[in-house]
Amino acid sequence: MKRELIVAATATMSLLACANNPYISKVYEYVPAPGQFINTMPEWNDGQDHGDMAAAAQTQLAGDAMPGMICLGAFGGYVIFGFDHPVVNVAGEYDLKIYGNAFISDKELNGGSCEPGVVWVSRDDNGNGLPDDRWYQLAGSEYYNPATIHNFTIRYHKPAADHEAVPDPDNRLITDMEYIRWTSDNPLRPEGYIQANSFHRQSYWPEWHEGEILELTGTLLPDNAVDTSGKGTSWVTCAYGEGYVDNMPNNEDPGLKLEWAVDENGDKVWLPAVDFIKVQSAMLQNTGWLGESSTEVCGAEDLHPEALPEAAESPYINADTHNAAAWVENGMIWVKADAGMRLNIYTTTGSVIHSAITAGGIEQVGALPRGLYIIEIGSYRKKLY
Repeated sequence: MKRELIVAATATMSLLACANNPYISKVYEYVPAPGQFINTMPEWNDGQDHGDMAAAAQTQLAGDAMPGMICLGAFGGYVIFGFDHPVVNVAGEYDLKIYGNAFISDKELNGGSCEPGVVWVSRDDNGNGLPDDRWYQLAGSEYYNPATIHNFTIRYHKPAADHEAVPDPDNRLITDMEYIRWTSDNPLRPEGYIQANSFHRQSYWPEWHEGEILELTGTLLPDNAVDTSGKGTSWVTCAYGEGYVDNMPNNEDPGLKLEWAVDENGDKVWLPAVDFIKVQSAMLQNTGWLGESSTEVCGAEDLHPEALPEAAESPYINADTHNAAAWVENGMIWVKADAGMRLNIYTTTGSVIHSAITAGGIEQVGALPRGLYIIEIGSYRKKLY
């Protein structure tokens, strides 16, 4: 019996010693809007469905800082991914960096190819391992801009099989000015088209999407494109401030802070850690022969993967509030909490060694080798020895 306890303790301690991977480990969803790089980045093959394309996106994004690249298409297209651990909110620091392919070619305009994408974050509060809980937006520099449209819903209409292209008579590089029609209920942006150009001849419609309409909702940022030629032949898309993906060159982008999170009312919230990240294209504009603005994602990195989630004194609203407590009694860990709360036990390296949903009331979690642990029940934190 003594030998079995030693073996179990050794196995547990080996688990605790494992370092968190700072790079993406899984892509949960890849739902791009129509665009000139769709079906090619990543490549779609006949018969592949949503799961196949999420796996294809994961191949491009997982395991390194910038292992590959995917395109999210026009406004609303998105990808959801996660790491092998929660990303911790360290007060005052940049927590996460998501890489794109933006560049600056015009220093006077602070632009070149900048295609900002909005970032959303979520916690696995229901404990099912899926990104189906409440989302919070990281409020970037344009969040409170009066020209930004929140909760903008767009409907893309799949071109008919007998659709006839409408070439631009003034620009031979634009092969169809009315390729994919979009509509919305917002009178400021009621309808328009995703145009096709001569550089990309494949279908711009995500071919694995079932149905004739693709509806997406997100935050629409103001147009950032400048026609420097005055006749549609030379375009610059300008960078915004902080808080977006594919908005500035990677070597100039400091990253993202989880403390920027806001709820659906625009109120700031304090999220000690997050489990899921969503990047969503936030522009709706055509830039001549350069095509539609579309956010590209090349990878992501947790900037402090070994950080511990700590309760922080914060003026912000807690994302979840409840009565909770944790203690050690007779060598066993006990917790008290409302039913349905997310319970995590972290090691000093930030690894999650126990995760569950509370049943409600007082319950026994179990025994662990002697050491220091962090108990997290929603926004409640406590160190246990």
